[in-house]
Amino acid sequence: MVVDSGLVLTQQESLGKKNEIKTMQAMLQSLEVKGTLISADAMHTQTETAKIVRVEGADYVLQLKDNQKNLHEEVKAYFHKIGRDDAVLYDAQFIKEVDGEHGRIVERHYRVLPVSNWIKDIDCWKDIQSIVEVTRMREGKTAEISHYISSLAPDVTELSRTIRHHWAIENSQHWVLDMTFREDESQIYAEDGAKNLALFRRALLNLIKAHPMKDSVAGKRQRAYWDDKFRAEILFG
Repeated sequence: MVVDSGLVLTQQESLGKKNEIKTMQAMLQSLEVKGTLISADAMHTQTETAKIVRVEGADYVLQLKDNQKNLHEEVKAYFHKIGRDDAVLYDAQFIKEVDGEHGRIVERHYRVLPVSNWIKDIDCWKDIQSIVEVTRMREGKTAEISHYISSLAPDVTELSRTIRHHWAIENSQHWVLDMTFREDESQIYAEDGAKNLALFRRALLNLIKAHPMKDSVAGKRQRAYWDDKFRAEILFG
């Protein structure tokens, strides 16, 4: 998905979680990604995926979780070490954001450090330059701490923007498909029915988002029901 435009570029069926990793790697090699920035969930934080991204001429921002447990623990320990031993470096790339989320005040702290050979096996990740720590706080209490690795240079403004945009996928695509198109409620499972309908929904979502009228996806969809001219604009441009 292209976050800036909200458009889905491609979709492929994957048979299970393990195959999903190979599926994404194949997609990266089939698409023209040179000069782009690829972000992905922790499942896709794989040394081979990072290598493919760089070979194809793109950069990566990948989340760390327990599927890369050793690296995750090393990164957390390194942030702790620098926070204890080098306050200047620790705060050199740091920003704080405050916004509202579901009626609550949410504060996010983004901190970026350059990679170091102190982190065991860090050289296994092709062209890695930065590690990121994001602390999310609600009502002044720490709610979640997450970590990322990236081939981008240590730039907290760019990296925080990329991470925010990755989170936006949940709202701009997954949430819309569920709430507006009721995808999770679909009872069509037989043969290729579910796969074909998923393709149609995403194609329609692309068309709706591409229309320049300032309205929500649900609003545009509702208007297309009763306005033949508007529906034609959606479908044919």
